[in-house]
Amino acid sequence: MDTVDNIDRLVEIEHQAADIIAEAEKKASAMMLEAKSASESTQNEKLVEARKTHEAELAAFLKSIEAQSEKEMSDYRANLNSIVLHPDALVAKVQEFIHSGD
Repeated sequence: MDTVDNIDRLVEIEHQAADIIAEAEKKASAMMLEAKSASESTQNEKLVEARKTHEAELAAFLKSIEAQSEKEMSDYRANLNSIVLHPDALVAKVQEFIHSGD
């Protein structure tokens, strides 16, 4: 009878071990899901922060480009306005060109 009791005891221990392993797997799975969720949350927070930073940098860059463009256009207009025109010389050259074909 000892053999049957020993076998029953071993079967009971095996069931307990299986229960312990199943519980450990369940806890490990829950821990992994929690860690994954926390990691994804942290990653998303970092992405949002990086996006805000880059959008702010882009806005500042676009503003500086716009200001530079406006300054260059203003300088170009000022340069054009400072050019002295000689309409009489232009008329003379045009007449000279027209008469040179004769």
